[in-house]
Amino acid sequence: MGHVQATGVSLAYGARDILRSVTVNLRTGDRCALAGANGSGKSTLMKILVGSIVPDTGTVTCSAGARVSYLAQSGISHQGRSLREEVEAAYTDIRRIIDERDRLAELLAGTARADESTMNIVEQHHALEERVQHSGYYEREAEISRVLSGLGFTGADMDRQTDEFSGGWQMRIALAKVLLERPDFLLLDEPTNYLDVEARIWLGRFLAAYPGGVLLVSHDRRFLDETVDTIWELFLAEVKRYRGTYTKYEKQRQQELEQTIAAWEQQQEEIRRVEDFIRRFRATASKAKQVQSRVKQLEKLDRIEIPEHLKRMTFRIPPAPRSGREVITLEHVSRAYDGNRVISDLNLIVERGERVVLAGPNGAGKSTLLRILADQDSEFSGGKRYGAGVALGYYADDDRWLSAASSEASGAVGGPSVIDTVSQATNGQNEQQLRNLLGGFLFHGDDVYKKVAVLSGGERSRVALLQLLLRPLNLLVLDEPTNHLDMTSKSVLLDSLRGYDGTIVFVSHDRSFIESLATRVVELTPAPGDPMEPSVIRDYPGDYSYYAWKLSHREQIESAHHGAESEGETDAREGEDQRKQQELHKQRRNRIQQLEREMDELLERMDALQARHQEIQKELTDPLIYGVGASVRRLKKELDSLDAETEELSARWESVEVEHERLLSD
Repeated sequence: MGHVQATGVSLAYGARDILRSVTVNLRTGDRCALAGANGSGKSTLMKILVGSIVPDTGTVTCSAGARVSYLAQSGISHQGRSLREEVEAAYTDIRRIIDERDRLAELLAGTARADESTMNIVEQHHALEERVQHSGYYEREAEISRVLSGLGFTGADMDRQTDEFSGGWQMRIALAKVLLERPDFLLLDEPTNYLDVEARIWLGRFLAAYPGGVLLVSHDRRFLDETVDTIWELFLAEVKRYRGTYTKYEKQRQQELEQTIAAWEQQQEEIRRVEDFIRRFRATASKAKQVQSRVKQLEKLDRIEIPEHLKRMTFRIPPAPRSGREVITLEHVSRAYDGNRVISDLNLIVERGERVVLAGPNGAGKSTLLRILADQDSEFSGGKRYGAGVALGYYADDDRWLSAASSEASGAVGGPSVIDTVSQATNGQNEQQLRNLLGGFLFHGDDVYKKVAVLSGGERSRVALLQLLLRPLNLLVLDEPTNHLDMTSKSVLLDSLRGYDGTIVFVSHDRSFIESLATRVVELTPAPGDPMEPSVIRDYPGDYSYYAWKLSHREQIESAHHGAESEGETDAREGEDQRKQQELHKQRRNRIQQLEREMDELLERMDALQARHQEIQKELTDPLIYGVGASVRRLKKELDSLDAETEELSARWESVEVEHERLLSD
């Protein structure tokens, strides 16, 4: 069994310890995740294991002949070659081995004697041949096709120049090359950042079957739960191991955190008590001995540190201003780029309070549709209509917002700081409140005073997202809001969005985030065949688990009917099914709205009855009223009538609520 091991590794930048006497051992077959706050040193530890950073102290050892490959989390680009040529470069090391093997074969062919020297060459040749045979080199065409297809590339991409691919696809190329190298140990730093749900599922299956050792950094809880069985947590420059899934680790760590906080609070109280004694009696001669004793007590105290990155921070999105029931309506919308139609004849109504996730494969037009919804793209045909009072905010994982922020700050030396930028979006928050908000989005300590202009792309994205969430909006259109967030920050974002009373339309590749937030799924699927045909749009009025179940059920039905219908009949049936589904969804939505209106009216009437009931009870407490018997009888009769009507309305309200809940859960 092979291994790559760091023993007693330490590294410091100035006065700050990044790693302190860390010992870790990654063995063949291990599936480990590296957890910890942003900036805690996860990437640094990976680079030390792969040999690109030399630690201050300690050693790194690797099994003889073992290969370790590392994928950085960002910043990789390719140019000057086609996609096919670029991924073929993954086999460069194997080609060197083949050249050496062939050189040894030529030596053997020219050797007549079978002496000890010849036998050594034979053994070397045999060892190299074994490595070539196990490298997959002779099956590389099929393997390249499998890996690229799994990561979302198409056959038409093979001859495209790598310069043409965007930053996210550049990282997919880099990931493909690392996987094709088939090293003994894979070290992947946030490989899921630029993958959609389908590619993440494929990567998870690939890693599950991978024969070597795997060490991952990822902020996708679902992906980690399905991929790893051991967590290495890097905290306060040290590593602690947890066996089990990431979810199990989180629960155990939370319990430890609660115990730590309780102990810290108790210790802080004791420190305050001792410091108060020292302060009060420092100048009292008769207490000098006791004061000195307590000073030494504080000096010797082993102080408990609070793990900042695991503290649960929360904030509330401002209440959404009231909008019309139909927040946005699209009618027969189509959008094409260079003659290639991405969206065709799309109809969509989003209603107040819905949390709609757009699902579908890459290229289906999800981000294009978000830009249309957010009024960022006007080059489409068809109709778009916003409801009354809609206040819209749009977030996308790009830098366009920064140019606007920079222009607003023109004339300021270096531009605005992070805390100043966020302050502009708040309503009178003090500095500590602003720090708490920024802490939830991974800005701690002096980071809040950084100039926006010098932030990394991920940092700018986090500031932009926080700015958006602090504004009083009632429609949020979010494209990949969880990119560049760690697990804790995702939880902060998720909790705030779940407590938000406005409308959300979003795209995300984080399945656990989708499952926790979405109340409706709209699936976009490119139409097969003629690109001018309408896209297939399917609407699922339920959460993501319901969508996944319906998707599985649909695939089973389509498999059972495979070959029983012609392509034209299949398209016609799908179109008819889609129209029926949309009509049923409309009828169901209308009935839900009708029931909600009736429930509101019933509650309003019961409130009025209750108010009148209290008025009568107050009148009956007046002794003077009992001098007029008719008035007392009238009031008591009215009370009986009120009670009867309230009981009748309450029964009706319960009946309506049962139907309402049933329709919501169907």
